[in-house]
Amino acid sequence: MTEKLNANTTLDKILGYVDSPFKLFAVILMALIAFAGYALYESQDFIRDAYKESKKLPEINTARVEDASAMLFKQTGATVVAVFKVNPLFNSRTLYRAYTKEGRDKSIEEIDVGLFTQNASNNADVVKLMTNEIPCGEYRYAQSEVGLWYIQNGVAFTCRVSVPPDVNRFVGQITVGWAAQPANLEQTKFMLEIASAMLTKRGS
Repeated sequence: MTEKLNANTTLDKILGYVDSPFKLFAVILMALIAFAGYALYESQDFIRDAYKESKKLPEINTARVEDASAMLFKQTGATVVAVFKVNPLFNSRTLYRAYTKEGRDKSIEEIDVGLFTQNASNNADVVKLMTNEIPCGEYRYAQSEVGLWYIQNGVAFTCRVSVPPDVNRFVGQITVGWAAQPANLEQTKFMLEIASAMLTKRGS
């Protein structure tokens, strides 16, 4: 009974304090901050463990990105080549390098488009990447901000490959786009596998 009276007294004091919209906003803001702080405190072990696990993941071989991209342009007649860094633990996929036939396009780089998103077509492709497939198909509608860049550069067909092609070490992705489907799709996929191997760090 005493606790109930104390709670009522506290509530009465708060209600008495809130005599303007500004004070109401301040009370709500303080409550949200307190809740966020409590949630962060309760989740600190999970956050720390996730961070430690992310540090164990290998990384793409950034020193060979230009070589791999140049090979893809030469061997597949690509319109664009995009190389992403992937972190499955944080559902992150960040565009590391973007190339057109004219060269590198820095304006679109460093964008994190996410791994699994609200786009069903994208998610279906990600599942295929995680099972060592190389999904290819028409690209008529943008699946992300980077997808808009593909279309703006005349891309209508894409293929994707994971780096490396291993579900347990999925740390990168190469997307290659063309104005039309390559004549020899199987040969094209083989070239993507070579590019994936080029970006896979040895011993990782």
